[in-house]
Amino acid sequence: MKLRNKCHIFFGITGITLILLTIIAYYLLFCEKEAIISFNNNPANAFLLTTLLLLVGAFLVTFLASKAFCKLTVNRIQELNQYLEAIASGKPMKLKEDNYKDEMSELRNTIVDAYQKMLRSRGELENNCQQLVETNQKLESRYIQAYNLQLIQEEISRELDIDKLSKKTADIIMGLFGSKRCLIYMADDENEKLIAKAFSGSMGKDAPNKVISYNARNIVARSWREKEIFTEKDAKPKELAELNKRNIHSLLIVPLIGRQGRVGIMLLEHELAGGINSESIKFARIVAQELSLSVENAYLYDKMRQIANQDALTGVYNRLYLMTYMEEIFVNNPKMVSVLIFDMDHFKHVNDKFGHLAGDMVLKTTASLIRKMLPAGIMARYGGEEFVIVLPEVGQEEAFQFADSIRQIVGHNQFFISKEKSIKVTISIGVATYPLVSSSYEGLLQLADKALYEAKNSGRNKVCVAETATSDS
Repeated sequence: MKLRNKCHIFFGITGITLILLTIIAYYLLFCEKEAIISFNNNPANAFLLTTLLLLVGAFLVTFLASKAFCKLTVNRIQELNQYLEAIASGKPMKLKEDNYKDEMSELRNTIVDAYQKMLRSRGELENNCQQLVETNQKLESRYIQAYNLQLIQEEISRELDIDKLSKKTADIIMGLFGSKRCLIYMADDENEKLIAKAFSGSMGKDAPNKVISYNARNIVARSWREKEIFTEKDAKPKELAELNKRNIHSLLIVPLIGRQGRVGIMLLEHELAGGINSESIKFARIVAQELSLSVENAYLYDKMRQIANQDALTGVYNRLYLMTYMEEIFVNNPKMVSVLIFDMDHFKHVNDKFGHLAGDMVLKTTASLIRKMLPAGIMARYGGEEFVIVLPEVGQEEAFQFADSIRQIVGHNQFFISKEKSIKVTISIGVATYPLVSSSYEGLLQLADKALYEAKNSGRNKVCVAETATSDS
């Protein structure tokens, strides 16, 4: 009920009460035979007294009723005010039940509904804020990962040396993951082994083996064979016991699989439990893909470089690489360098009598024999049946002894031109040593070649040493 209507009713009841009081007073004073007061002689005084009594009674009734009504209203307002203060302080209270159904009740219900809506909105806002924070954290994490991945791509894409490539990747990965160590294994299919090409971090007694057989009974070899990413959760009881013994509580093994197949394994070990999470695994998978492609590119580059630098028939270096190699040596001002030039004696006779295939076999076999004996330096095909051996930091006497030893090895070897038939081949060798006979590698080659022809002209199957320095050389 509206407060205005309540006021109308209140004053209506008050008026009716006054009328009733007037009737009762008039009846008691004037109508009874034995009236309380008789004013027969003075009616005006009687009326005045009656009116005064009525006014006093009406005032008392009105005062008491108004006081009760005001007290009720004030109490309701105070309760509502306390409710608002409690809301403001963050400690909401529960309102008493209200059955008056007036404007104040409507105001009260409006405030309560507004507060409930505010609570719901606040809850939704907090949820949205939390989701926004989580989304922002994920975005930041992904941005950092993307940025780090870009750095990794830039670093490893420029590197075409397998060892340097592996080392760079191991250092970067360990830094990003904060692991105890990171190892990069490369596959050696010929020997069926995984060989650690690079590592980063602590490599003490508790470090894993640097060479692991494909068929080994450990978690790294299993990951290689099954081509699956493994963590410590995939470890068998014995493997887990071994990890705990080495104080490793988080593990990540990622096979490196390129376009042509498996190329290696990336291994991360962490001392903290939970040190490698699901996000780390996702990121490591991406890095492994990039590394696999870079390794394949490096292998391809190395293969192409070998093709460009090697003689197709014998497998030794070609003349182009020989000249580059000698130039690099002499740029560094070596103390001494010896050069050997040799060729096959009567090689034309071998080609003419037994055919060029037999001649090719002789060249390949000779190159293979001498490469196995080479202590250092390189061997290159100079042209035709001529070969050059470069021995850095080797003096004249040692070079002569080595030349004579390979002369004897070749001379005693049986060159099989067929299953039933073999032939003997000899070589003549010229030796020249820097700085005894020349101050440049070009002069050294010229003098060694001159010594070679001295050996041929003096009967072949000999070693001759260039001893006379010239001003031109």
